Amino acid sequence: LYEYSRCGNPTRQCLEECLASLEKARYSLTFSSGLGATTTLMFMLKSGDHIVSIDDVYGGTGRLFRRCMAQMGVESSFVDMSTDPSSVTKHLKPNTRLVWIETPTNPLLKLADIEQISSAVHAYDPKIMVLVDNTFATAYFQRPLALGADLVLHSLTKYMNG
Repeated sequence: LYEYSRCGNPTRQCLEECLASLEKARYSLTFSSGLGATTTLMFMLKSGDHIVSIDDVYGGTGRLFRRCMAQMGVESSFVDMSTDPSSVTKHLKPNTRLVWIETPTNPLLKLADIEQISSAVHAYDPKIMVLVDNTFATAYFQRPLALGADLVLHSLTKYMNG
């Protein structure tokens, strides 16, 4: 039964089921924008938490981390994950809750080894969530969940739907 669109509608439900199928995921949620999804994901964090992010992260995400999340007391470290994936663990802290990978990155198209990074992060602390922004690669070329990531994000206005 659908009452209000914000609670669900058949078109959105169909899209979410399709996206979950493409990623071999149990669930999928859709938002009106990629940054809307990103902002919602930030509600998993609280003041005092720490994010490790790829250094060439999409500009809107980087600004969200540097400005908004910093004002909320969430610290961010930006790391070049493309040259030595295992070096990510050097930046993990006891309060790290999220590792943010984007591969290929926007705009420099840097590549990161999702499987190696996920494995190293989860060996350090299995409670740290590994998220992959899969906007550029899409599920057609890359399946982050199968490579050990916990969460996947797409901006559907790019390659997936562009």
